[in-house]
Amino acid sequence: MNSDYNYSAIEPKIKELVKQIWDIAEESQENLFAVLFILRELETLHRNIQQQMFEPALPDTRHRLYLLLRHLEEVGGWPYIERMRLRDICAKLILSENNSTQTTEEI
Repeated sequence: MNSDYNYSAIEPKIKELVKQIWDIAEESQENLFAVLFILRELETLHRNIQQQMFEPALPDTRHRLYLLLRHLEEVGGWPYIERMRLRDICAKLILSENNSTQTTEEI
C-alpha cells in the first residue's frame, strides 16, 4: 500500500472521465435502458477495480492500517455504489399512479 494519498496527478484525468460519462448519461436521459446500461457498466468497473486493485492493496501491517483508517476519517468512507431497491421502484410507481388518479378525479 502506498501511504502517500496525494492523487493530484490522476485527479484531472478522473474528472474528465466523469464529465464524459455524465455527458453521455445526459444525452441518454430519455432512454431508460441506456441509462441502466451506463449504471451497469459503472458497477462492473467499480467491482473490478475493487477486486483486482483495491483489495490486493489493503494494508498488511498495523501502521498501514492506521494510515488507511486515518485517511478514511479525514477524506471520507469506503466507496460504494448503491443499488436501487425494487421496493423503491414500486413505491415510486404507486406514488405516480396516485398522482395520476388524483389529477383525473379533479378533471
